[in-house]
Amino acid sequence: MTRRLYIAGNRLLTHILFWVSYLFVYTGVHAEGEDGLWAYFLAELQGLPAAMLVTYVNIYWLFPRFFKPKRYISYAIGAIMLLFVASLLNRVLIERIIEPRFFPDTTYYEPIFVWYLLFKVMLWFLAPVLLFTLLIKAVGHWVEQEQLHQDTMREKLAAELNLLKAQVHPHFLFNTLNNLYALTLQAAPAAPQVVLKLSELMSYMLYESQSERILLEKEIGHINNYIALERLRYGDRLDVSLVASGETEAKMIAPLLLIPFVENAFKHGVSNETENVWVTIDIKVKDGWLSVKVENSHSSGEKPGNENAVTGGIGLQNVRRRLALLYPDSHKLTLKKEPEHYSVDLKIRLEQS
Repeated sequence: MTRRLYIAGNRLLTHILFWVSYLFVYTGVHAEGEDGLWAYFLAELQGLPAAMLVTYVNIYWLFPRFFKPKRYISYAIGAIMLLFVASLLNRVLIERIIEPRFFPDTTYYEPIFVWYLLFKVMLWFLAPVLLFTLLIKAVGHWVEQEQLHQDTMREKLAAELNLLKAQVHPHFLFNTLNNLYALTLQAAPAAPQVVLKLSELMSYMLYESQSERILLEKEIGHINNYIALERLRYGDRLDVSLVASGETEAKMIAPLLLIPFVENAFKHGVSNETENVWVTIDIKVKDGWLSVKVENSHSSGEKPGNENAVTGGIGLQNVRRRLALLYPDSHKLTLKKEPEHYSVDLKIRLEQS
């Protein structure tokens, strides 16, 4: 029996209350005639050792040795033998010890092996005890296995999410260091500012993003820092806008969930282009839903319908998996490539705070 099934978490108290309940229930069930409840209570008390033998052999030996590993035939044979031995013990205790000692005036000698009485005790008195304790153990085992399964799934989910979150760091850092490398090759004066922004971004990823949920406003601030860094790199040829509207205050979201879409927009819509390019990011919260739309330009010479650029890559594969784990059945992600632009449309049902 698992601790969660004990009364007040106390094993001894649970067992005591079980046997007290057993005595009162069996007294009430078996009482008949004019002898009074006290006489039947004493009779049930005499049968208590046999009931306890059945109970504890069943739950501590038969169940774990045979029933739990699904050896049901062996369990049935063992249970029948246990019932017979307990019934025989009951006859010996009552006929040879209890009645001669405590009720000498009302008892008379009977042989032990009265088969009718042995089978009556087995089926009428002891079998219900065996079945009831088997049910308790089976339910406890099921609860324990279900809890173990849930714990295992939670640990697996947490490990997978931690791995996916960790993969964001090197991927993001790799792209940003490439940007910094390009600036240093040009000896650009913006390089120190890039280093500063990179430091702020890494601080966010290494420390603040370790929580399961963060404020949406912090995630938006992280995106703003990333955009500022990209502005330093691309200068005037980049037209980028971020608009956040609606009920964004105090809303929580999984960290580092939106940045891969923004990264992807710059990677495929800006870095390979030589003309003026644009990126628009629209973030809105309304009626408990977070809507994020990211669009970016691309060369009109590319054929529409080829979504490899917008759907592939480590970053988007990662975020797809995280969305499936963190927001199952409560998100919708649409990725499109049109003749003149890519678009990402994400909707997430936010948890109530």
